[in-house]
Amino acid sequence: MARIPIRWAWGALGGAAVSLSLSLSLSFSFSSLEAPAPSGSVWQRTNPGGGGAFNAVGAGPTGILLAASDLSGAYRSLDGGRTWDVIGAARGLTVTHVSGLGFDPLDPAILYLGTEAGLFRSADSGDTVTPVLDHGYITDIEVARSDPAVGYAAYHSRHDVADGVVYRTTDRGRSWRRISGPSLPGGLHLLELIVDPGDAGRVYALAGEGRFACGPAALFESRDGGASWRRIGEELGQIAHAALDPHDPRTLYVTTYGDVWDPGYECITDDPEGGYLYRGTLSGGAWTWERLTGEDDLGSRNLWVWPDADDRRALRVIDMDWPEIWESTDGGATWRWLSGKEDWDPGWTGVEFAYGASFNGDAKTLGVDLSDPDALLWVDSQFIWATRDDGRTFFPLHTQAVAPGRWRSRGADNIVPFGLALSADSTHVYLTMPDLGCFRSDDGGYSWQNCNDPRFVGTWYGYGGNSMTVAADPTRPNVVWVTQGEGIVGYPHTLARSDDHGATWTPVGTGLPDGLPAGLSVDPHSPAARRTLFITVDGDVYRSRDDGATWTRVLACGGCRHTAVDAHDGRVVYAGGEAGLWRSLQGGAPGTWERIGLPEMRGRLGGEFWDTYWEGVAAVRPDPIRRGWVYVAVFGDGRGLYRSRDGGRTWERLLADDFLRDVAVSPRNPDHLFVASSSALYSGGYDPASRGVLFSRDGGRSWTPFNEGLAWPFAHAIVIDPNPPHDLWLASPGTGYHRRALPTD
Repeated sequence: MARIPIRWAWGALGGAAVSLSLSLSLSFSFSSLEAPAPSGSVWQRTNPGGGGAFNAVGAGPTGILLAASDLSGAYRSLDGGRTWDVIGAARGLTVTHVSGLGFDPLDPAILYLGTEAGLFRSADSGDTVTPVLDHGYITDIEVARSDPAVGYAAYHSRHDVADGVVYRTTDRGRSWRRISGPSLPGGLHLLELIVDPGDAGRVYALAGEGRFACGPAALFESRDGGASWRRIGEELGQIAHAALDPHDPRTLYVTTYGDVWDPGYECITDDPEGGYLYRGTLSGGAWTWERLTGEDDLGSRNLWVWPDADDRRALRVIDMDWPEIWESTDGGATWRWLSGKEDWDPGWTGVEFAYGASFNGDAKTLGVDLSDPDALLWVDSQFIWATRDDGRTFFPLHTQAVAPGRWRSRGADNIVPFGLALSADSTHVYLTMPDLGCFRSDDGGYSWQNCNDPRFVGTWYGYGGNSMTVAADPTRPNVVWVTQGEGIVGYPHTLARSDDHGATWTPVGTGLPDGLPAGLSVDPHSPAARRTLFITVDGDVYRSRDDGATWTRVLACGGCRHTAVDAHDGRVVYAGGEAGLWRSLQGGAPGTWERIGLPEMRGRLGGEFWDTYWEGVAAVRPDPIRRGWVYVAVFGDGRGLYRSRDGGRTWERLLADDFLRDVAVSPRNPDHLFVASSSALYSGGYDPASRGVLFSRDGGRSWTPFNEGLAWPFAHAIVIDPNPPHDLWLASPGTGYHRRALPTD
């Protein structure tokens, strides 16, 4: 199974004490969300909502919503978007990247998920899914309304190859076979399929630009169930979108690309003659075309057409470059501006970043709700939106405002978690992520506030950013350090300290070079007013002895990504990464470091530590109760969890695991251990050997799964709150952050 580099993201860094440095009001009636119950017996998610990227969206005949994600599988809502759950490995899905969706128009229980490894079908509304085609990159599935036994799928051999063909089912999706022949040209990346509602044998295929591959922006028609094809509308230019008239399937609306903004691929080029809406009429077996918009009508460049399902003469077009909607109530003769994204609810982000286009292709941005003709669903690189009033207003389905400036996820997240830290009073929680940047909670994770500083995140303007690592002071509840930047590699990162729980930030970090930061940790034994901290930048270890103000390189490691200070002796400091495990017995001073550990704790130097195939020390955790005991999680084939009971002189392996990311020791009982295992991190990717969270009650002699409530067995990091009742916090790639009660037995 291919692992797609679906998002440019990074992660897993080290930490110490209680920090871990890793890697709306709706316009229709929704009741308030329930607060999380951390004392529950299952993992419960707590996130700000959104993350990205979402590839497609749609809803079936009874309003079951599906959103396809690039990291988390599929998100499902049974209540119109008020809440979402996840279709993942726990329900039979074995692929994290979902690229296409399909709905049975008559049986709401039958759903389809197109993935990078074939096609999955559900017959129970998404409670479980099973594979019905075990190969191919599927970008769309459409089922005939006139005969639901017949359906079509847009198939490609791989995600990054434009070789689209069409598959068909005649047994309601239980089996599929290729139907298109040589009349469908090669070199196509298929985005959407459209089936005539009255004729199961008439189908249209729209090709164009996708996230990983691109072909001609063209429209094709088949009148014999997909066996033969011909291109239509070629004389119009590059086709951006197409839609059948819901009142007359012999009428087809088509939009063309105009002055394309940031096309992304050279095969979609600026077309000064494009950017128009056309109406096609089928008569005598041939299509004739009438242009409905002129040069001065809309001023649009990249249009998505939306015929009204209730009013035969009503049409709308959405300009995707700077989203706004224009409407005609006289069949396209005249147009008026209806609404724009400045008037729509942006959720917690800024209007600049709301209502963008789907990475999977412009035509995949919007999806219909088969249960509501007035609704339109919208996904982009981070968020999910909807309208229920024909486009007059849009609102977020991924997040909800629980108070001014405070947000809580509805369950649609799709997050790469970088870092997690708890304040000394356990009330304040800090999250660091790619794109979302820094978020903080002052109510234990019930709601979240943006804590990105516009000075440090460049063109995110404070609405997002890229925060790599975070650490909270072990005794001062108000003090926290975080890195913030505009991007990941090739961008400057600012280390900042807050003395007011992350409300405001002061830049610190004099002496740190430009480069990729990781592994921020605090020495809990150092003076509270002048903390000693450690961080790695581009694999080398740096130390500060003045609360983070100034820094000195103390170890030219070349492959250290994590740091940790011993819980009992501040003179003992650890660092690790692909360069193996290092230790200083003199407070991390220069010239006092030695490489310790086992050969299998090392990986290939010069590798990218966010890469799937990176190997090395993924976490170092000193035992909080037993002096001299330290645990090391090592990621890589045949590696696992190691323990030393003599400060690192000798080692024993407690657990073999190929995907170990972290380990945590209970502050109530040092024989209670938790480990985090995940095949996925920055780009998704499910491996059956990924085990999620494992729990040992006997000091590592035996282990049991601890994954209740997780859609995927992915666990990147675990933090145990040092304060009673010692709740567990989890960072899980894809679904984000979770909370659960610490076992008492």
